[in-house]
Amino acid sequence: MKLLLIEPAHQQVRIEHKLNHLEKRSRKDYFNVPPLSLGVLAGLTPTDWDIRIVQEPADVVDFNEHVDIVGITAATHNIKRGYDIADKYKKRGKTVVMGGIHPSVMFQEALQHCDSVCIGEAEPVWRDILSDFQNGKLKKTYRQKAPFDLSLYTPPRREYMSSNKSLFFNVGTVETSRGCPYNCDFCSVSITHGRKIRHRPLRNLIPEIESIENRTIFFVDNNIISNTQQAKDLFREMIHLKKQWLGQASISIAKDHELVKLASKSGCFGLLIGIESVVKDGFKKYSKSLNGLNELKEAIKILKDHGIGIDAHLVFGNDFETKQTMKESLDNLLDLDFVTSSLNILVPYPGTKINENLEKQNRILTKDWNYYDINHLVFKPKNFSCDEFIDEMRNLRNRYFSYKAILSRTCSYLFKRPIVVFGINVSSRVHNHVGSVIELATVK
Repeated sequence: MKLLLIEPAHQQVRIEHKLNHLEKRSRKDYFNVPPLSLGVLAGLTPTDWDIRIVQEPADVVDFNEHVDIVGITAATHNIKRGYDIADKYKKRGKTVVMGGIHPSVMFQEALQHCDSVCIGEAEPVWRDILSDFQNGKLKKTYRQKAPFDLSLYTPPRREYMSSNKSLFFNVGTVETSRGCPYNCDFCSVSITHGRKIRHRPLRNLIPEIESIENRTIFFVDNNIISNTQQAKDLFREMIHLKKQWLGQASISIAKDHELVKLASKSGCFGLLIGIESVVKDGFKKYSKSLNGLNELKEAIKILKDHGIGIDAHLVFGNDFETKQTMKESLDNLLDLDFVTSSLNILVPYPGTKINENLEKQNRILTKDWNYYDINHLVFKPKNFSCDEFIDEMRNLRNRYFSYKAILSRTCSYLFKRPIVVFGINVSSRVHNHVGSVIELATVK
């Protein structure tokens, strides 16, 4: 039997004329983060199956290739491309199964394009899906009965995952935990993985890390330090592996000096941290563990002194936002010693509290999922006209990602991988569509 697993590309609305050349685009345009979930599915698949993983745009979807069943994973931003792929395979008489955050939340919608939807985590049901398909008994939906026990985690089959290298560095992806105890109104993580954090035991985690050929590891956990003792044990075990790594964490790591030291010794050189906001009302809304700019500056310094840079992720478009807070945000960001930042427009993803609230207030502008990324405004802001907010965001991004500002941040980190720092800033500039042909725009 032939199994094809696909991660679709993000099909940007304003450049649809370029999609005919999608397969020709190089992965060197991106930082390569291979689709770990598809590698895990490959690991769960019986060994007598023939498997291929396609990660767009690095890899090509060949619709004429013989396959028996197609599995597609997608989030909201790339779901329409996922549906397009699913529809084309359905027209060819192929069986299509979809999974991922968006199909899990919007499974009735997804079933209009596929034969079956895996709702939530795949591990508890994946073998049932394949068995039922072989026996002609495939169900419309498969849903886990309880959160998956990560002590039973099956490592991904990395030989099937995309090996295309990015311009600045290539990483091996690893998962150590699932779940998030926080309840951010814009986040859908707890919807699919729950609010209780589950951890993999080190006895099967360390051998996997050791086996990865890449020197650089990216931990895909929402918060690698969610359990500080677990994190410390992991970092101690990693010291002898001589890896370097990046991950996602909360800013609270700076309060535990032992944790910071162990992270540094284990090879950590960068963390993606959801700062969310750098103004007073934002600190209050998101209840961050650090109170105000002075504590944030101190936390940044503590991490930097240990060779760890911060890629800060912020969200703009909250109801407390005004022109004054946008100006304050820019001034504070230029003053803070982050390696770089992602300046995101708030996205009301399906299933989130913010989506529910905006729906009730009749403030959602569109349900065209192609626009549901950090670069498009899909709802009516409270204190701006749509055009005013877009102008503020464009100014914010243009100033923060000017080449003068990028050079300044790079010079601040000359002691630690300046080429990577420069590359990350350029990538962030592109990711935030500064100078791009795609303009920030509301959807009429």
